[in-house]
Formats: sequence, structure tokens, C-alpha cells
Amino acid sequence: MAALLVSVLPLAIGAAISPTLLALQLLVLTGSTKPVPRAWAVAAGSALVLGAFSLLSLTVLSHLHPAEHDHHSLRGAAIMFIGAGLMALLAVRSLLKRPTTAEQQTSRTAGRLTTAPTYWFVGAGAVGMVVNFSTLVLYLPALHEITRSTAGLVGRGVAFSLLFAVTLLPVLAPVGMVAVLGPRADPALDATHAFVNRNARRIGIAIEIVFALYLTWRGLAELP
Repeated sequence: MAALLVSVLPLAIGAAISPTLLALQLLVLTGSTKPVPRAWAVAAGSALVLGAFSLLSLTVLSHLHPAEHDHHSLRGAAIMFIGAGLMALLAVRSLLKRPTTAEQQTSRTAGRLTTAPTYWFVGAGAVGMVVNFSTLVLYLPALHEITRSTAGLVGRGVAFSLLFAVTLLPVLAPVGMVAVLGPRADPALDATHAFVNRNARRIGIAIEIVFALYLTWRGLAELP
């Protein structure tokens, strides 16, 4: 199980470093109308989409040569190389400074902060996860590692739970901090919100380039 966690954790951390989802959640939490219920709604929407994506991906991956547990395979290499290519394309898009779909979604949420009902934010969180391509691109290879692992059912369950929880940290950690600290969390939220707004694109580009290189390295290591 330790080897499985070592292979999954870097991808989980990369999937979690999502300035767009974090910016969306901080935007909701720094609003003046029902910030905590709305933030939990955002987290629920994101979790629902990630859960559905997990179920679909695990179903597909488990039917792709289910008996193959070799950690040097063309299939494994292809998944890593495809992920690397997608991350590189996302980096190029970010470098061109075109507004991303996720940034547009955050902007739409900002426009609805004063008037939207709480349940609307479930949809906002769901769409935020759907358009958060870098997270999903890194999440899929991590699921691939779990499906082909020779670890037992418990070990794979632990790895999946860790992957799922870490990936959702951008929406769970801020609202969890507010739930624990209450108004004492406001200065940290405001400072983090300002920092993310200033640096979201730079953070995104850095993650996309670093993990494009990381997935390329993992793909080369997969080659038989």
C-alpha cells in the first residue's frame, strides 16, 4: 500500500492546487449573505461532480485489461503522456492570457452573490469542478494507479479516499476553517483571497508546466 500512496499522492496534491476552485470558494466565504451555507453548497457540488467522475473513470479503467498489474506498460505510459500533453496545452492557453472557462464561471458567481439562493451554489461548485480541467487531468492518472495496483481492497480504498479528500481541499479547507474559527478566520480569508486573485494565473501556469514535466517523466518510466 505504501508504494500505491507514493504514486498517488503527488498527483493528488497537483489536483488540489486549484487556484480557480479556491478563488471561487473564497469569493463565496467573503460575501455578506449566508457565506457558510453557500460555501458548503459549493463544496457539495464539487464533491458530487468529482464522485461522478471517479465512478465513471474507475468503471472504464477497470475494464481496460483488468488483469494487468505490471507497472511498466504501454497503456500506463499512454495515460501519462496524454495527461502531460493536456497539461502542456493548458499551460499554453494560460500563457496566452485568454480568460479560461473556470475564470468565467468565477466571474458569473461574483455577479450572483447578492441575489442567488443557496441551492444555486451547488450548481456553481459543480460547474467549477467540471471546468477545472487541470484537476481532472491529474486526477485520472491517479485513479489509473489505484485500479492497477496489487494492493488489497482496503489499501486501494484508503488510497482513493486520500485522493478524493486531498483533491477537494480547495473547497473544504476554507469553509472548514471558518466552521472551526468563526470570525477569527476572516483576516486569513481576506489575505488569501487577495493573494489568489493576484496570482491565480501564475500559480496555474506553474502547476501546469511542472506536472506536464512530471507526467512525461512518469510516462517514460512506464515504458516496457
